[in-house]
Amino acid sequence: MAFSQSVIRSQAPAKCGICETDRPIKWKCIDCSKLLCNHCKEKVHPQFQNAKEHQVVNIKDVGQSTIVELNISKQYQTELSAVGYMSYCHDDSLWISYSRDKVLYVIQRVKPEGTKLNILSSFNIKVYDMAVTQSSNLLISTDGMKLKQISGNTGTLTDSVYNVSPLFPTAVHITSDNKVLVAGCNKDRKVIILMNQNGDHERVYEHDQHKQPILTNPRRITSTSNGNIHVVDRVPVSGDRWRVVVLGQDGDIINIYTGDKEINKDKQFYPTDIVTTPRDNVIVADPVTSTLHILNNIGLLMTYYKTSDINIIFPMSLAFSPTGQLYIGCGRAAGSTTKNAKIYELTISGC
Repeated sequence: MAFSQSVIRSQAPAKCGICETDRPIKWKCIDCSKLLCNHCKEKVHPQFQNAKEHQVVNIKDVGQSTIVELNISKQYQTELSAVGYMSYCHDDSLWISYSRDKVLYVIQRVKPEGTKLNILSSFNIKVYDMAVTQSSNLLISTDGMKLKQISGNTGTLTDSVYNVSPLFPTAVHITSDNKVLVAGCNKDRKVIILMNQNGDHERVYEHDQHKQPILTNPRRITSTSNGNIHVVDRVPVSGDRWRVVVLGQDGDIINIYTGDKEINKDKQFYPTDIVTTPRDNVIVADPVTSTLHILNNIGLLMTYYKTSDINIIFPMSLAFSPTGQLYIGCGRAAGSTTKNAKIYELTISGC
């Protein structure tokens, strides 16, 4: 049985959600989901509508000491060299994907049976991200300007109603109220688009209050019940840097998480997947350090868990079942002699 260390450390740069200066963050308004400096807490926030009814708490009270426990229930051998993408289906099957070599890309629908995975269907298609809808259809961000869809009933592959033209979809996520968030990119624009089930665009997240681009290369998305959107974003400057950008419902940047100074002291933060827990926290997979970074719903680090402590190496993809079981899909670390990747089913508590 392994436990994480309880850590609460600062990450950069968390700025005041009102003035966006470098003043120290001291407070958080629970109702506004904004971090506040002393000045804005005392002088600006009280002018907000119904501010007297808002709950403002010390930022020290937002992240309490957290102990997370993971226990492996089962493990499954796949036929893939790595499980880079994984989504849970309502019939207890899993969609998994990764490129087998430089040419072939494969998506498999697999059903755990005992300690084995029974392959139900397989498709050769390039995958940038994927997500399962409430009606059990699999949405795939791939080449082209529309998301592809594999029907959960017929297994047919078609175009979906989710079109981001003139952009190309790079990430997709289904929210708790069954709307679709899609990251769309081209040379000039990087956006997050919120769509309803008909494919209508309800909101586009692109610029901050200063009309500057929010994102540089969005790769994965999740959301929390307070409406915050957490985006894994690649920053291609001076060698790739990675971060998790947290957006509020109004599109303002609430926080940017760039890894932990101890965890990533020797190895750069390299998030490959992000998922929301049943308790509305966020887990980020960091395979290079074999670590799960556990953030609260405004993107502040609560604690971390070293999966290597339970012999799970290179965790790449994450998924939760409706009953709260965590699935971790792995890759192969440099120098590994393992031919095919594994998926682990775990019980998780504490987050």
